Amino acid sequence: MSDTSEKTLCALVEEGFIEKNTEAFKKLIQPAGFFCKNCGRSAVNEKNLCGAKKL
Repeated sequence: MSDTSEKTLCALVEEGFIEKNTEAFKKLIQPAGFFCKNCGRSAVNEKNLCGAKKL
């Protein structure tokens, strides 16, 4: 798997990242500073969202 800091959460979900790496996934979303206007997910880094907006 490539660098998770450069992938969107949608891509990580498709790869099964949440189930395999729950603790690592939590680090990508806590504390959230951005949300995705497309899918509604939130993340620390805007690069992990396809339609990032600052919270």
